[in-house]
Amino acid sequence: MANNATVRTAEKSTGSRIRPEVLREFRKHSGSVLAGVFAGAAFDQVALVPVAASVDRTGRFAANFADRGVRSGASAMIALWGDSDDRRAEADWLKLRHRDVRGTGTADFGEVKYSALSPFTWKWIAVSGIFVVLNTFTPCTGTALRPEEEEAAYQLLREAFADLELPSAAGKLPADLAEAREYYDTMATEELRANPFLVEKFAGLTRLPLPTLGLPSPARRALTPMWLVMRPVAGHVIQVCSSKVMHPQVQELTGFELKPRHDQEFALYVRLLQWAWRTLPDRVLLQPLAYNRFRYEKLIRTLRSFGLESFAVPEDRR
Repeated sequence: MANNATVRTAEKSTGSRIRPEVLREFRKHSGSVLAGVFAGAAFDQVALVPVAASVDRTGRFAANFADRGVRSGASAMIALWGDSDDRRAEADWLKLRHRDVRGTGTADFGEVKYSALSPFTWKWIAVSGIFVVLNTFTPCTGTALRPEEEEAAYQLLREAFADLELPSAAGKLPADLAEAREYYDTMATEELRANPFLVEKFAGLTRLPLPTLGLPSPARRALTPMWLVMRPVAGHVIQVCSSKVMHPQVQELTGFELKPRHDQEFALYVRLLQWAWRTLPDRVLLQPLAYNRFRYEKLIRTLRSFGLESFAVPEDRR
């Protein structure tokens, strides 16, 4: 997704209904820090019981819930914005490390067998990640995608995650957006279930700890008092925003009850997000790797603008 060739191909192959500036805006959104407000939308992953059993078994949510989010976000940024070699290396590393994620759950999941590299669960995690980006674009930016633009956006994300696909046919990502939506709807109605882990962790968003990753100990100690005051509000905002972009059937599984007042809250949050999108400079708005990539692409365009249209003898010298 991060390379210029991919973007040009997507723009050319999808017809005149594609607005190149909107596709560029979508790419920018995929690297925006504003998407963190919708982090709870990724909880659809643990609505698949084998995934919940495996995550519960590792205990990493219990150790520091925020740290797991930092690790997942960092890996996603490499997949979306790294160059082709780095994306491939990250995908290979993830597959290698997830070989160890197999076994049987404990406590509420005592009878549940899981394997992270099962195509059934691996594919679900990837498709979930794609829909988080797709479903949060309009609330974050205020731009509505045309059907052709939605397809082009899906193909950009599918290309970015291609290295994560497993070799078997069952481990391949859906070929187009219509197939992806059909797959998601089928999973939501036939495979996903409410479970204690999902309900507990979604409710726990109002008690998020400060991450230990990327935050020095002195900074954590200094920020902790303020964070303890802020986190119930921040967590509630994440719960509301995430619930509003989730598949309705999946949202019900989280145990978070959407009420009429949440519509008004969400409208306010969306206005603030879109104001930030229009106002904040890219250095603040984008994740560092995405900001770096956009800077690189801008420099490339500038350097190419110095080139001649032709190396032939000029007309006035013939």
